[in-house]
Amino acid sequence: MEACESVPDGGFGHVDHPLLHQRVRDPHTEGEGKLMAVLREAVGLVRGRQTYTRTAYIRGADGREFTAAPDPLERA
Repeated sequence: MEACESVPDGGFGHVDHPLLHQRVRDPHTEGEGKLMAVLREAVGLVRGRQTYTRTAYIRGADGREFTAAPDPLERA
């Protein structure tokens, strides 16, 4: 996951992603499902500044969601 020092985009931290609402595959875990959301979430302070990470939420065929880094996701 990528950590950065910018403020989240939308009011709830939603981030646009080109594969949003499409079937994706996470090459690190081999998990597949529908990309439901990408959020920018606060992870802590570094040198007194709040840092954020982007997390992808993917819903598998069984209905359970799992998280992954959004950058390496590929179309399934």
